[in-house]
Amino acid sequence: MEYIQIFGPNHLLYISVLIFFTCLLFMNQTYISNHRETISKYILTISILQQILLYGSYVLLGEFTLQESLPFHISRINTILGIIFLFTKSDKLFNIVAYFSVFAWLSFLVPSNIEPITHPRGVSFLTNHVITLLLPFYGMIAYNYKVYASALKRVILLFLVYFVFVTLFNPIVNGNYFYLRDKPIFSSVPNIFYYPGSILVSILLFFIIEQIFHLVQSKFIHKQTEG
Repeated sequence: MEYIQIFGPNHLLYISVLIFFTCLLFMNQTYISNHRETISKYILTISILQQILLYGSYVLLGEFTLQESLPFHISRINTILGIIFLFTKSDKLFNIVAYFSVFAWLSFLVPSNIEPITHPRGVSFLTNHVITLLLPFYGMIAYNYKVYASALKRVILLFLVYFVFVTLFNPIVNGNYFYLRDKPIFSSVPNIFYYPGSILVSILLFFIIEQIFHLVQSKFIHKQTEG
């Protein structure tokens, strides 16, 4: 299977779809706030169907492997957390989902081993990332949630637990979770330097996306009254 290329036709299609739904989200803030429960049910249903499509494709196509197919990529974990958030509307969970979405931005803008739109997992990738990337902004618009700097310590701790887990689990199954085996960048860097570097860059990205969320919330999201 030939995977999509960065800024190739399929990647540009994926980016175009994301831009379309981003515009739809920000141009209809009042409507979304007024119909948030119904819209949340639609998003939740689509997210669950996307999970079925993803793991079902691995099984039905005979491509399920412990190395790649488990829900241990951080974007897949964040999708599951997003589904739980849509059920619970937890403010703490919202912040975790928001901060962790930075990794979905990386995998969306710099896709690695991603199938084209004609493949079930290409459809799954696009659906998953549109929801995961926009869910923090949806939470701000629909439910007036905010991303708090005070949540960052918890997020970093959870990320470190995750990183230790995949570092230990990957060698057992020759896995590629968090792309620590097939490194998308700096592939020649030894793990003794690559792993600490990955942690430091991830923490830096948390701080960066926090500022982006604050900027978007203050400049582009209308204040809604509770209802």
